[in-house]
Amino acid sequence: MNKIVPNDNLSKHDCPLAVIKCVDFRFREADQEFIASGLGFKDFDLYAWPGAGKEILNGNGFKKTFVEKIVNVSINLHHIKKLLLLWHHDCGAYGGSKNFASAVAEEETYQKDLRAAKDMLAAELPAELEIIMAYSKTAPQGLEYVVIE
Repeated sequence: MNKIVPNDNLSKHDCPLAVIKCVDFRFREADQEFIASGLGFKDFDLYAWPGAGKEILNGNGFKKTFVEKIVNVSINLHHIKKLLLLWHHDCGAYGGSKNFASAVAEEETYQKDLRAAKDMLAAELPAELEIIMAYSKTAPQGLEYVVIE
C-alpha cells in the first residue's frame, strides 16, 4: 500500500532544537506536546533510545559517538541553538520507579543525572549551545513536566 503524506518541511534545513529522550512509547505524545506547547518548539531533531541520556553517563564510549552525531547533524547541518535533555519517571534504565525508596528519591536521582549529563555534554559541545534539562513525573491529570534551572 502506498500513501502520500503532506510534508511542508522538506525544503527547511534550520531547526532550533535537538531532543535527547527515552524511546519509551508511553511518553511520546506527551513529550511532543510538552516540547511544542510548553517550550514552544514545533520542529526538532530527535535522538531517542532506551534510557535516554543515562547511556551518556555509563562511560562505555557512547557519549563520544553521540557528541559526533549532534555536532555533525544537528549543529552543522540543522543549525540547532538548543539541546533538550528529557528524562521521564518510571524509566526502565533505572529499574523503574519501584527501584527508588520514594518519588522524591527518584526525582533527586533524575536531577543529579541530568546535571551530570549536561556537564559532560557541555564540556564537548560548542559553548553557545544552550542545554535545557527537564523530566516528567506523574500528576493527577497525567504528566507534569519540570524544567530544571
